[in-house]
Amino acid sequence: QYGVVLDAEMLTPVPAYQGLVRLKADVLQQVDQHHFMATGGSVTTSRMGVPKYWFQAGEIQFSDLQEPRIDPLTGQMVIDPFTGQPVMDHQTLATANNIFVYLGGLPVFYWPVIATDASKSTYYIDNIRIDRDSVFGTQLRTDWDLFQLLGRSPAPGAEWTAALDLLSDRGVGFGTDFKYSFADPFNPAVQHTTQVHAWGISDDGTDNLGLGRRAVTPEESFRGRVFGQHRSYLPSGLIVSAEVGFVSDRNFLEQYYEQEWDQWKDQTTGVELKYLRANQSIALASDVQVNDFFTQTEWLPRFDYIHLGQSLLRDRLTWHGHSHAGYGRVATATTPTNFGTMDSFTPLGWEPTDPQPSLTPGDREGVRVGTRQEIDMPVNVGPVKLVPYALGDITHWGEDLNGVSDTRMLGQVGVRGSLSVWKSDPTVYLPLLNVNGLAHKVTVESEFLYADSDRNLTDLTLYDPLDDDATEAFRHRMMTTSFPGGIPLTSNERMFALRTGMQSDVTPYSMEIGDDLMLGRVGLRQRWQTKRGAPGYERTIDWITPDVGGTVFPKADENNFGETVGLVDYNFRWHVGDRFTVMSDGFYDFFAGGLMYTSLGATLTKPQVGTVYAGVRTASGPIESTVVTSSFTYRMSDKWLASGGASYDFGTTGNIGSIVSLTRIGESFLLTMGVNYDASRDNFGVRFLLEPRFLASGRTRIAGEPLPPVGLFGLE
Repeated sequence: QYGVVLDAEMLTPVPAYQGLVRLKADVLQQVDQHHFMATGGSVTTSRMGVPKYWFQAGEIQFSDLQEPRIDPLTGQMVIDPFTGQPVMDHQTLATANNIFVYLGGLPVFYWPVIATDASKSTYYIDNIRIDRDSVFGTQLRTDWDLFQLLGRSPAPGAEWTAALDLLSDRGVGFGTDFKYSFADPFNPAVQHTTQVHAWGISDDGTDNLGLGRRAVTPEESFRGRVFGQHRSYLPSGLIVSAEVGFVSDRNFLEQYYEQEWDQWKDQTTGVELKYLRANQSIALASDVQVNDFFTQTEWLPRFDYIHLGQSLLRDRLTWHGHSHAGYGRVATATTPTNFGTMDSFTPLGWEPTDPQPSLTPGDREGVRVGTRQEIDMPVNVGPVKLVPYALGDITHWGEDLNGVSDTRMLGQVGVRGSLSVWKSDPTVYLPLLNVNGLAHKVTVESEFLYADSDRNLTDLTLYDPLDDDATEAFRHRMMTTSFPGGIPLTSNERMFALRTGMQSDVTPYSMEIGDDLMLGRVGLRQRWQTKRGAPGYERTIDWITPDVGGTVFPKADENNFGETVGLVDYNFRWHVGDRFTVMSDGFYDFFAGGLMYTSLGATLTKPQVGTVYAGVRTASGPIESTVVTSSFTYRMSDKWLASGGASYDFGTTGNIGSIVSLTRIGESFLLTMGVNYDASRDNFGVRFLLEPRFLASGRTRIAGEPLPPVGLFGLE
């Protein structure tokens, strides 16, 4: 197959881009079935006669290699049910030389060669952003495609970028991101995924981490992190996982990667081999403490065997079990070198410390071996499902919190129950409330348990921690900022885990949680459902969902600080219409210093126009606050979109923060102007972003509002 077209111009879709790409070439030549060549070629997403921007190359070579798609479950070719032909996957590669980038008719960038996956919608620069605030100064942040810059064709499933960031008040930051996903073509069940992120900066500024810590001197002058994860799914249910998490100092993530610090898992270093089969798993893991300023547990190694839901005596009994053994070392976070009024630090009650000098961070290590087994006997008593059960645990620690060996024996018996009832009435019709028929579905869940332990929970250090590093860092400061005499038991994370019944789980988050306990829990889960939609196209929706639950402690003085009732919670949603929803939730402990929390809010959404939310949240107990929060997104016209949000505390905090931005939606570019203020950091920022609409970063939405692809409705 061969052909030549002069002055060729076409519109074509690109898999990674929702709009259409406009291609133009002086000479377009088809060399064979899978290879093309263009001379004097240009590419743009603009539909205007003279585009605002375009990419131009002296010569472009394009190849489209096709392979049949393989079903990862069966290992067979996927067949199109309509044509009866195999479904083909396309690997499109493009190489070009003498590349210019034109803006406004002027060349602004040149590169001698590029090699890229043609399904990728960006060239050279994957992301660019300009910001200004009082923490980092003026910022220019860019991400560059290294495969394209080096003229290398990427392997299928591989992405490799370099970051170059200029921060006027901090320095020059640089790093790299690499992602790779690969499936064995001969055995699609065998899959490998890898991601690596590294970034560093020679920091000549000070950290602003919030009120009371607005000028913290970094512990290191060159700061950064290396984060990597790998996972391989091998035949016969084997999974190999590895992770590397190195951070230069304790405050780096909180300052430069705040979302990761607040929401992601801890930065740990270790490897795990796991075998899965039916209802069983066997795991062998090893972890090392790379960052000594975080309290972490080293395992050299750790073995876990878990089986869940094993039927016994022809389904009369159900058996669950978890056995574990390992050599662990709990090392308390080191004291900050910049200790002082800016960054207070006190070890937590469960963290090992050395007696001389007092409260010096220490460690505990030794063999931890144990097993936890549970036998259930499910029975039906009329409409009620009851599950009497017995649970036993025996665990040995080479060193407990006091540095001596310890063995705990824990026994627990209880019964779980559930009852589901429902009633429907299709004749209910309330147009004012958007109700067309009504169904009420209720599930009552309950549990009563009694547990006895020969050791106190407070005698043990947590080889399996309850909180992540971010929460523990906050607790380290609480003894100075909130509880000068020490964190009381009413705010202790171990006591909260015990009261919520964590020890009832065969595979709990922390094997150390267990002590004498007696409680009864009751929960009411409800759904009021109705039908909405055009006649003949009605759909069932949850109209109102009022859920409520609570716990009774017969031994209130021992288990709930003197209050018989506690851990009361509710969750309420009322979908008044398809666009308007009222929501509320709450949590209540009634003892002195217990948390009492209530929130109430509403959201209004109109597609292609905007969204508005307003709500209030009150909390009392360890922290007193009444916070009002609001946010909006408004598509003012086809060309303009506004968004913003604000939070205000009517307590001692006052203004928490606010942000407002305005975006002009052009045919080729998005121009965003915004301001924000963070009261805790006393940080006022200005943002100016000029972003081509063809970039890969979130071009389908702005502030949550849908943005149609370029050219979807022709010339804009």
